[in-house]
Amino acid sequence: MRRPESVALVSAGYPPYKSGGIDVQTYDLAHALSFEGVDVTVFCGGARPSKVTHEHENLKIFRMPMADAPPRVVWFQLQNLEILRRTLPNYDIVHSQHSSGSIYGLFKEKIGKPWVVSFHDHQLRRLTVFFDVKPWNLSLGDIMYYTFGCPLFEFLTKMELKWADHYIACGESGFRDYVKFSKMDPAKTTVIPNGINLEKIRSIIRSAKEYENSEEKDDFMIFTCGRLYASKGIQYLLKAMPHVIKRFQNVQLKIFGKGPLYSYLQGLIRSLKLKNNVTLEGHVPYKQLIFEMNKSDLAVFPSMVEVGASLAVMEAMACHKAVVAFNYPFSLEIIEHLKTGYLVPPKNVNAVAKAICVLIEDETLRKKLGENAYCNIVRNHDSKNVVKKYLEVYSNVLSMQN
Repeated sequence: MRRPESVALVSAGYPPYKSGGIDVQTYDLAHALSFEGVDVTVFCGGARPSKVTHEHENLKIFRMPMADAPPRVVWFQLQNLEILRRTLPNYDIVHSQHSSGSIYGLFKEKIGKPWVVSFHDHQLRRLTVFFDVKPWNLSLGDIMYYTFGCPLFEFLTKMELKWADHYIACGESGFRDYVKFSKMDPAKTTVIPNGINLEKIRSIIRSAKEYENSEEKDDFMIFTCGRLYASKGIQYLLKAMPHVIKRFQNVQLKIFGKGPLYSYLQGLIRSLKLKNNVTLEGHVPYKQLIFEMNKSDLAVFPSMVEVGASLAVMEAMACHKAVVAFNYPFSLEIIEHLKTGYLVPPKNVNAVAKAICVLIEDETLRKKLGENAYCNIVRNHDSKNVVKKYLEVYSNVLSMQN
């Protein structure tokens, strides 16, 4: 089989610009491929006018204009159509993140280069959240997304499924959703669990040591992060906090991220009288996020929709943290209850509070879960090992083209 010499990775977002989970995954994959000796160029948004930077010998970042308004992935493609049409033929493989390169299908036949698409969580799975939460937990941004965004992204999904040469599902639960809702062809699909750059996490932690306060901290720190949408379930964590604080007054919760639910969460913090124990930290640079994650005592991720292993969950596990999460199929792909984490029934506020209290009280269990979680990441989700599966997909696709 022929191994690719060059790969074009297409992702509307790429750190530090619009740095969400998919963007971080693209970053880690790009670096892992380049360390394998593959010439990688990431085509992404974040610059006006366009500019190319070299992160190291085998990795270039081609930043292009992208309107800072939804739907960003669509503006990214439309604004840069000519650049993509002119440049992508220079690579052995075009690999796009879901919805970031859908338009490639329109000129793929003329260019003649194979196309691989990574699929993340399914839009119809996200739509279930719309009917699954109280209306007052939905922001205007949520409602706009579910009303207009879901149909748009489903259309882009159909384009990709029609024209791509191979699909990568980033988790078993996501794969099942795409087969069920979009008739994804299993014969053209490879399930590759999400991976993270462990050495990157370790490097950030090492570099942050000099900034750590040497004094003993009295408060028990709980960490969570994510875009502030209803689907991330932060509202359930906030509603659990009064029960926790009733037993443990010295608990602090830090919430990192921004999004349309910010004002609602501010109001919830006030109404639950949590101002002394909960802070909305907003968006912070990635290195600071990992630093805060690492110095916390416990991580809680009450998300209701993910595809496979959540990158934020994996990053917390890479920091040796015990994680509390809802018991959904995507959580089971990385967390085994009371072995590598603590799973609770979805949307059960009392269960979230109980789990937090158990882990505050039982330091031995908390540390055991954190160590087991770290070993799980090293064994199954280190990007330097996961990248070999991507290279195998690329080689198979290239051999089928010949």
